Amino acid sequence: MIDNVDDLKNKSLKYKPELKREQIHVPIGDMEYDFRISGIGEKSFKIEKYIKYDDIIEAIEAGNDDGLESIILELVDSFEPKEE
Repeated sequence: MIDNVDDLKNKSLKYKPELKREQIHVPIGDMEYDFRISGIGEKSFKIEKYIKYDDIIEAIEAGNDDGLESIILELVDSFEPKEE
């Protein structure tokens, strides 16, 4: 098992094209979400997921109050722009 930053970075960069085809399954609340690896660089991984507005509202209406959709809805709903 990899246990240091250099080995993790070196293996990630070595297999970058193959790793970018993989998905990451992340449990959030009662749901599991698939993220894709969209970038692998010298210092970090970048993962992303597209979530449609319809999917957010449908999940909330279905009672999914602790999933990623509810986190996004709460962020947008409570957002207040900073005064400059």
